[in-house]
Amino acid sequence: MGSSSLSWIAASDYFLAGVLFFSLYVIYKTFSRSWTNYPPGPPGLPFVGNVLQIPSEDQTKAFTDWGAQYGDIIYIRAFSQSMVILNSLQAARDLLEKRSSIYSDRPRFVLLSELMGWEHASTHQRYGPGFRKHRRFINQAFNNQAVTAFRPLQKKAALVLVEDILESPENVVEHFRRYAAGTILKITYGHEITSADDPLIQLAERAGTLTVEAGSTAANLVDFFPLMRHIPTWAPFSTFKIKAMETRKAVEALMEVPFEQVKSDMKSGSAVPSYTSMLLQQHSAPDGSISPEDEDAIRGTAGTLLVAAEDTTLGSIHTLLLALVLNPHELRKAQKEIDLIIGQDRLPNIDDRPSLPYLECVLKEALRMNPTVPLGFPHRLTEDDIYRDFYIPAGATVFSNIYGILHDCDNPSVFRPQRYLEDTSLPDPLGVIFGFGRRICPGRYLAETNYWIMAATIIAAFEISKAVDEKGNDLNKSYEFASGFIRHPKPFKCSIKPRLPNLADILNRAKTG
Repeated sequence: MGSSSLSWIAASDYFLAGVLFFSLYVIYKTFSRSWTNYPPGPPGLPFVGNVLQIPSEDQTKAFTDWGAQYGDIIYIRAFSQSMVILNSLQAARDLLEKRSSIYSDRPRFVLLSELMGWEHASTHQRYGPGFRKHRRFINQAFNNQAVTAFRPLQKKAALVLVEDILESPENVVEHFRRYAAGTILKITYGHEITSADDPLIQLAERAGTLTVEAGSTAANLVDFFPLMRHIPTWAPFSTFKIKAMETRKAVEALMEVPFEQVKSDMKSGSAVPSYTSMLLQQHSAPDGSISPEDEDAIRGTAGTLLVAAEDTTLGSIHTLLLALVLNPHELRKAQKEIDLIIGQDRLPNIDDRPSLPYLECVLKEALRMNPTVPLGFPHRLTEDDIYRDFYIPAGATVFSNIYGILHDCDNPSVFRPQRYLEDTSLPDPLGVIFGFGRRICPGRYLAETNYWIMAATIIAAFEISKAVDEKGNDLNKSYEFASGFIRHPKPFKCSIKPRLPNLADILNRAKTG
């Protein structure tokens, strides 16, 4: 027998030994649950665990249903990966906030790594010094006090939004995207959007659409069976990899193009003050050089702000639009309050917020009905933990079911803004949708004011209703949400008309005032 044959046999033996070891490990993990006090959850199958029970779409409904059956803390397993779903605000705060020192890491999802280009665990995703540097960079410009400096920009952008909707109401979602992307591009990179055809708007739209289409990381088989990442793109079951590569290119372009433009403008002396230029100046040596680590951190934080803020802002305001279309009586209540408090001679501004409590309830109820990131961003437990006598193993991926938390109320499928006036013990959606603990969204103050300004402005300025034909029949067959990591309404038609007879004069005065 030749040496090549012996080598092949030896290699086969190693391969079989590896498969046997892996199989025994999975079997051990499967049956060890019988004598380990894990949290309750649906029984799984040998080897695969609960993989076949996790739906490919709308995982939030399945997790919420399991919560009603098994309790507010659920344990499931996907192959050898432990997962915990927190279905109550109490559990989320107990673990992700009170025990944040061990619950603040991020799991390294394979598909997400493909999407974002994280071939290795990114320093700003894993909990440690790199993460803290990124948070420090963001907090400099986006803490609760600092974001007040952006209000003139937000007010100006809201006026442009009204003008765009007046001109082409049928393109309202594109106008929302332009506001969301334009605001964060101006703040982060100093880039001024002058047209819906702006190349960066096109990049943002493509990256956002592809990311939503990629779906929820909780349902992607590759995240639980990482060997699948090595499947060639021509092989069966490789669709996820092709889509991930396409999405990754779009996200990289969106993060890279504006960052490189700021660097180029700084060299030429034409840079507009921005978050990125400020950080580059602060961390550059006297000769203008900057360490690769700091440059990567600045590029990463700026890009993350852009990608996250643009799509979540769009999702939130698009959801509100759908809620107003389906609940015209609540729209009229909010408009009546605006007319009573500020009249019809101007549009609301952020200083009016404390005086418009019912409007605040309407905006909260839209966020409750459809939190844009329904499962939040996943956490990873770094040490074994015991909670309520349940054992949670180190390495477990922990999801906060934000959708389930906010739907734990009377008649959750009914749009009732007044519930927040009737029951002050209800969780405030604005205190839940941005996450928990040390991983809470650092741009939440900017996102919250963006949402309020956009919403108050369009509610005051426009009549919004269903789109109907000449016989009064609804042109939409259904109103649904697309499943994905970020949850958007599916496209729908609506009627948007100016509500104030002097709206053009109001806009002119606001622009010159």
